[in-house]
Amino acid sequence: MRLDEAIRRRGFRRWYERQLYEAYAYLVTGLLALIMMAIALEVIAFRQSVAGFLALLCVGAIGGATCVFSWRRFTTMLGFAEYIAEQAVCPSCRVYARFAIDRAVSAPDSVSGCTLEVRCRACGHAWSIR
Repeated sequence: MRLDEAIRRRGFRRWYERQLYEAYAYLVTGLLALIMMAIALEVIAFRQSVAGFLALLCVGAIGGATCVFSWRRFTTMLGFAEYIAEQAVCPSCRVYARFAIDRAVSAPDSVSGCTLEVRCRACGHAWSIR
């Protein structure tokens, strides 16, 4: 879902809160995968069968890959949410997250893929969120 559609649908505060919940869910998943990897590598017994060794090695590798993927996704989502939240303050009256989206312009060079032209509900000042 595009950024403007998500914010219009839920409102900025709920969109931001949802982004944080989702990002921290990735963090918890990554930590659990790290624990899974550590346990799998700890219980490897070199004197047992080759199949058991390979199975635990695969579990450890999958846990490591999941941990790396989750960490990257967490940092990306958290950084994006914080980047947008920093721009959600009206430059005129300094009110946070009280804006209406006038229009969204496609901008492939921006972080979100679009530029939101917004207007403050408190004072009527217009600015852009990139």
